[in-house]
Amino acid sequence: MWWWNRSSMVIVAGVALVFSESPASAADRVSGLITRTYVIVEDTDVIGDVTCDVGSNPCFSFGGSNLELRLNGFTITGKADAATGCGGPGNLPGEFGVTTNGQNNVGVRGPGLIQRFRNHGVFVTGSTSVKVEALTVSTNCGSGILVAANAFGTLVEGNAAVRNGSSAPGFSCGGI
Repeated sequence: MWWWNRSSMVIVAGVALVFSESPASAADRVSGLITRTYVIVEDTDVIGDVTCDVGSNPCFSFGGSNLELRLNGFTITGKADAATGCGGPGNLPGEFGVTTNGQNNVGVRGPGLIQRFRNHGVFVTGSTSVKVEALTVSTNCGSGILVAANAFGTLVEGNAAVRNGSSAPGFSCGGI
């Protein structure tokens, strides 16, 4: 039996039978308004802009290892003020755009924009072998991308961070 790119071929009595899994069914797809944390349990493609109204919880949280969130050029937007980012109630402890949630071998891949979260745009915590690639993170109250001290083997590559950070004195956060 041969395996390649979500397809398999079996030769039976000299006849090649090819079984293919459609790329559209190979990943979960999401867009629009999210009102509770979206737990990623299979590869997930953002197929339209996402607005997050999840209170002080993460918008996206990995629920398993060996998974990927792909933004595909779209935007994930939180509840922070568009002009100041941190105007209003300030940083909320759990309001992240995406958290790795202690899962291993996961990825957040752009191109795409993660903006206006009242904490970090992407929070890598408790995880090993994470890739955060080709994102723009902007106007988040905490860091655009924060890799916690309990995360190992994280690759942060080809990202742009603009206007991230807290307006609260003594709370140092910023781009990456």
